[in-house]
Amino acid sequence: MDLFNSIRRLGACLDDAKVNYALIGGMAMAMRGVQRATFDLDFLIMLSDLEITRRILVEQGYLSVYESENVSHYHNPTGGLARVDVLHAFRGPSLSMLQRAERLPLGESCHLPVLQIEDLIGLKVQAASNDPARALGDWNDIHRLVIQAAEASPQRAFNWLLVGDYLAAFDRASKLSELESLYERHFRK
Repeated sequence: MDLFNSIRRLGACLDDAKVNYALIGGMAMAMRGVQRATFDLDFLIMLSDLEITRRILVEQGYLSVYESENVSHYHNPTGGLARVDVLHAFRGPSLSMLQRAERLPLGESCHLPVLQIEDLIGLKVQAASNDPARALGDWNDIHRLVIQAAEASPQRAFNWLLVGDYLAAFDRASKLSELESLYERHFRK
């Protein structure tokens, strides 16, 4: 499986079709400076673009293996392309995430829309809350994202209000001071 070839191909197809999307998950974390092993591609896609996205994936050799109101999963039976998970954006928070996404370089000729660190944290808070078996790994990712935000030369202020909203939405507001303290310990060391 060639993860980078998969993401470049799919990104180009989505861009050509003018799909409103952003990269999320492990590849988005890597593009934000947090390295972690990942074996699939995760996208946040505007619900109104789901049909064209489905068509693109099928044209690229993918099969739909699961679909619900919120997510779709695709597999490439040849094993040559990465699995693709799609989160459907149709609620206020996910629509705002798409608006805040910014294009980042992946190599010289590829630029992909990637969620902001705060929004990646929000999705990780949701994942940890929805699946307790994943919570330890998701909170580790959250801590690594906070440290990355603190250590990077920030060109914009970290949005603690947004992170606080995500935590509160999943009854984790008590974690805010812990994350703020972690950020302060690592701020531009």
